[in-house]
Amino acid sequence: MSLFLTALSAVVYGFSGSSTLTAMIQQSRYYSGLQAMIEKLKIEENITIDVQIIPDMEFLNMLRMKLNSGEAPDLIDYNIPAIYSIVDPERSFADLSGEAWVDRLIAPENVTRESDGKIYGFPFLGTPGVHGFIYNRDVFEQAGAEVPATWEELLQVCRKIRDAGFIPVYMPKDGWAVQVLMSDNFAKVLGEDGAREYAKLLKEGKAKWTDQPKFADVIDRYLELYRNGYVNENFASASYDDAVRAVAEGEAAMHFNGDFFAASVLEENPQADIGMFVLSMDGGEDAVTENMSSPGFVVYKNTRNMELVKKVLDLWSTPEYASLYFEDRPGFPAFEGVDGGESPSYLDEIEGKYIAEGRVIPEWNYYVMDFNALFESTLYIYYADAPTRTAMDGADLLEKFQSDFEQYRKDQGNSG
Repeated sequence: MSLFLTALSAVVYGFSGSSTLTAMIQQSRYYSGLQAMIEKLKIEENITIDVQIIPDMEFLNMLRMKLNSGEAPDLIDYNIPAIYSIVDPERSFADLSGEAWVDRLIAPENVTRESDGKIYGFPFLGTPGVHGFIYNRDVFEQAGAEVPATWEELLQVCRKIRDAGFIPVYMPKDGWAVQVLMSDNFAKVLGEDGAREYAKLLKEGKAKWTDQPKFADVIDRYLELYRNGYVNENFASASYDDAVRAVAEGEAAMHFNGDFFAASVLEENPQADIGMFVLSMDGGEDAVTENMSSPGFVVYKNTRNMELVKKVLDLWSTPEYASLYFEDRPGFPAFEGVDGGESPSYLDEIEGKYIAEGRVIPEWNYYVMDFNALFESTLYIYYADAPTRTAMDGADLLEKFQSDFEQYRKDQGNSG
């Protein structure tokens, strides 16, 4: 009887005990700022986030498995709005369009699904970031190397760094990480207008990936780094976290990615002297590309804890919580009134030369976001696997992917 009365009083007067939510987060994105936000919830609201950390390479497969089984966690970490084209949000995620925090978004259009005008994701960043080579200045100095301005100069720098006993460019096995170089340079070799038009032709079935020789040239340049011995020997087994540590500790000179990689390096080693530079492959536009998706969370549509989830997201949108996200990783907040911290020094050159002059264009993936699910399952894997296949070049890789692309469009009922 006492248990019954206890349960009844919880319904009538509200439960004052601990409340728990589940969350699935990619290993590379369990940032200290996010951990601080989770800890603040525990201390001040008595809300526990039971976090499951998943290796980046396994994340999407694990997510699909959990969604198919009907046992997905309450909160799911991914890029917003990129996840909308990988998993059907209307079927799997909660519509958050009517939440109070939406009114505080600086750029709500960045996380709105174009097809139905709804918001299914909670972002942390308003302007997600830019791409380039993140490098360790001390390694460059010890090797007597200077920041290159062209791809040919980069190869010369790589040789000098290798001869000095350092790894020139650290590359992991993670397909999402290596593909950034292609997404960056595909956009540059086509230019902003050209990228938009070519993506439109691909979507309509009026062009093939193999029709664009500049794409094959970009991939060949990427493969050149491996075949000249300018990357780490263990690239087929190394993780993204290994790349962070290698650059932070001065084992490696560079890695190509978003500026968030530089923030992770400084979290690993606050004393590291880190810079960032931008260059284009032969004939590419002299610009910096922007990542158009923000780290954030989607909510499992069938969660039994919807009200608690909404309370957490509302709290996380406030300056008291959201500012914690940027304490060790300065950035551009998604919400009004949030302190994003001082602009990090590694962005100084890029801000002055590119951002201030408006020389910023979207990465290629932005224009073809509808095919993200296919990219994740095939193209990115091909990029990571190609360096192990000495006979494969850029044209071969695109020919292989074009077959997948045509089958995917047929499966989607869209043959042009």
